[in-house]
Amino acid sequence: MVQFGILTADEYARATTRRRLAGSGVSLNLLEIGDRPTRDEILRFEEISFRLCTANGTTRTTFRHRMDDVDEVAFRLLRQDIRPDNQLIVQDRAASNCLTSTEWARQLLSVFPGTHFEASDRLLYLFRISLPGGGIYFVEPGGSPLQYVESPFVVSLYPREPYRYLLNHLVAARAKWLFRRLSLPGNLADSSVNHKYRIDKISCVHPAARSLSQADFRFTICERSVFHRTPGLDVLRTMNILNLAYFSSDQLVAGIRAAFDSLKPGGLWIIGRTLEASQTNHVTFFRRTETKWEVLERIGDGSELEDLVLLEGSAPRNNE
Repeated sequence: MVQFGILTADEYARATTRRRLAGSGVSLNLLEIGDRPTRDEILRFEEISFRLCTANGTTRTTFRHRMDDVDEVAFRLLRQDIRPDNQLIVQDRAASNCLTSTEWARQLLSVFPGTHFEASDRLLYLFRISLPGGGIYFVEPGGSPLQYVESPFVVSLYPREPYRYLLNHLVAARAKWLFRRLSLPGNLADSSVNHKYRIDKISCVHPAARSLSQADFRFTICERSVFHRTPGLDVLRTMNILNLAYFSSDQLVAGIRAAFDSLKPGGLWIIGRTLEASQTNHVTFFRRTETKWEVLERIGDGSELEDLVLLEGSAPRNNE
């Protein structure tokens, strides 16, 4: 069997909802929209972004109002302890396309005008590598190829094509073989044009987030890992990233320590996950004291890492 891809905006508009949301057969070229997108372009961006899976296995299944209940609790906790004229330093990490960051930031900026809000993710753009023969690769900044497009095919390089589409699987295998022979530069950010290929970028940031960052200097977007230490934060949110499905226990402990070292004493850490089947959030709100974590509140069952966080907070810490 064979599955031909969706390569153009017109093909996308004509496709059934089921076909569009299948994800793997839709060209990532369709993520590219301008600074004044139409409603249809924004919807297309959100649908494609929702299905985008990175090479390390993490998904980006975010959507509008996904964190409304989380935002409501966080806002209430902050208003209990913080005056509106106080300055807040807030980071939302693993923010995917930064749409839910934008929704939260608008609320915080309106009530705490001294807020500086940073949305971050490991993947804010993809590289598009266009070959002279017409083939196109979409590649993560670290160099991992996600998709290959050569009309009429759009094939997934990660995750791999299903075997039921035998011809697609063979096209993908050939594309991987050719990719290893491209002799790409060590730094793909140095966009180049030569006789072999052209390299440019496709933004993975939601247009609403891009618009807010351009209009308001208090809202910024950057590349950052959940394992970074950035001391001095008042609020840190790490939703749908530090969980048992993605990381080992040692890695999770490193993430917990990074959060502790990033927050001021009294700072708020929001950690949890969204259960995809029910679309419900299960979140723990921690306060960072001088020496440990304290649970302030929970949504649902709380974070699956709650016991590990509290155990780590009570354990002796090595100097790092």
